[in-house]
Amino acid sequence: MRIFALILMILFVGFAAVQYNDPDPYLWIPIYLFPAIISGFIFSGRKVSPFILIFGALAFLLFSYFQWPAHWEGVALKNGMKDINIEEGREALGLIICAGALLLYWVYLTRFKKEAATHATGGTLSRS
Repeated sequence: MRIFALILMILFVGFAAVQYNDPDPYLWIPIYLFPAIISGFIFSGRKVSPFILIFGALAFLLFSYFQWPAHWEGVALKNGMKDINIEEGREALGLIICAGALLLYWVYLTRFKKEAATHATGGTLSRS
């Protein structure tokens, strides 16, 4: 999971970096930095509250619903940015990617990490 978290951290920092020329970078840079910071915490082994993960994921999913374009035109720029639907589609998919990362971390911390700790201690869950 550490390698996966490192890859996602680099990916989300890259997403944030390309937002500098967006019409609203003050909104999108923090959006992408949030999962980047969480990924950094997971990578470094720091504790992350499962509540923050699930709340963040649900917030991203809710915002992606409202950001979804009225008419889906894809995300490719083969003919240039024809209208706002392509931009809104990209933004909604970015929010879904953020939510997916947080949900994966939540599953890891609430399901798999506990099972790994239980197996490592011979059936009892340690409090460390």
